[in-house]
Amino acid sequence: MKRFCCLTCVTLLMSVGSPALADDAGSAIKTKKLLVVTVTEGFRHGPAIEAAEKVLPELAAKSNGEFAFEFLKEPGPRPNPGQPPKREPKVTEEQWAEKQSSYEISSAKAKAELPVWQAKVKELFRDKFSESGLSQYDGVIFCNTTGELPLPDGRAFVNWISQGKAFVGMHAATDTLKGMPPYFEMINGSFAGHPWGADGTYNFVNHEPTHPIVSMFEPEFQWKDEIYQYDNFNPASVHVLLSLDMAKSKPQFPYHVPVTWVRNVGAGRLFYTSLGHNPETWKSEIYQKHIVAGIRWSLKMAEGPANPNPAVSAEQALRSLAVAAGSLLNKDVAELTNKSLAKAKANPEWAMKIAAEADTYRKLPDAKGSNADQPSDSESGKMTLLKKLVLEIEK
Repeated sequence: MKRFCCLTCVTLLMSVGSPALADDAGSAIKTKKLLVVTVTEGFRHGPAIEAAEKVLPELAAKSNGEFAFEFLKEPGPRPNPGQPPKREPKVTEEQWAEKQSSYEISSAKAKAELPVWQAKVKELFRDKFSESGLSQYDGVIFCNTTGELPLPDGRAFVNWISQGKAFVGMHAATDTLKGMPPYFEMINGSFAGHPWGADGTYNFVNHEPTHPIVSMFEPEFQWKDEIYQYDNFNPASVHVLLSLDMAKSKPQFPYHVPVTWVRNVGAGRLFYTSLGHNPETWKSEIYQKHIVAGIRWSLKMAEGPANPNPAVSAEQALRSLAVAAGSLLNKDVAELTNKSLAKAKANPEWAMKIAAEADTYRKLPDAKGSNADQPSDSESGKMTLLKKLVLEIEK
């Protein structure tokens, strides 16, 4: 009975309302089935997940039978006592004691219920990510998942994808399983902060407007969303499609910030987009087209390049470096950009080396008292590196 109760937490939402597709011979084409995971073990993007759980079934219903989703959701709200109470100035001793007692009771209740909740989650993953469980699906979507999800075997999951399956990650999929190398090496990035917060509107570069996954975006466009930067990102492993335009976004740093990329994982395909933090993003027709195109591409229903394009990342890093040098070192941005791109054209390996060095800027200490979102103009590890890289371009 317990197993039945747990498995009812998985909600099946099939595409409806449209006839299945047929091939040229008139035979029905099998609907592709994907498992959508919205479970979180870290920060929960509640509004975005709620929006996604509404929008994705609608997109499946409009797919004319191409694909359908099954959702692996949380088995009810995660037990949480909430924040400890704060005493307001006019609260009496009696009122304060009551608040403390209420919190202690809810805290004890949540502490007792959490292991039961976690056991249910673990059982759901053990069932759906077993060999027999995965055999039911053509792909898996991690939709704003976070934390160390209880995958029974991360390497086996990656191997399953490499056998010709699809993987799609939205936004916080890179803030997931950061302690599991097979996973973060596959998705090719681990969340390392978001200096570009959810309330800001930023500029982006579309490197390949003819690629089906990003054909709905202009070559340059603006978008309001939270944008991640990454550890464990290897530009030699992926095909980058969208990047943050550092010259027209704030704050500005001297490194490349990829936003959307694809790759082949053996015989399988992976599509990841950093967009998707804000619930408004999910309601956007353009974003919905982006997601559908990424799903179709990952399922091999559409074609588009996936060969690694590290030169794109290197060029974006050089452009970002010039912007930061213009701001912090009073350099001529256009002149430095032109010099660096000319050297990159003559020596691509040099450009990739400079880009890799520039990426270490993120991890260096700021000058004492500086703000991470507003780089200090005083001497620091970051400033020393920036000067060194500019010299490399100018010599």
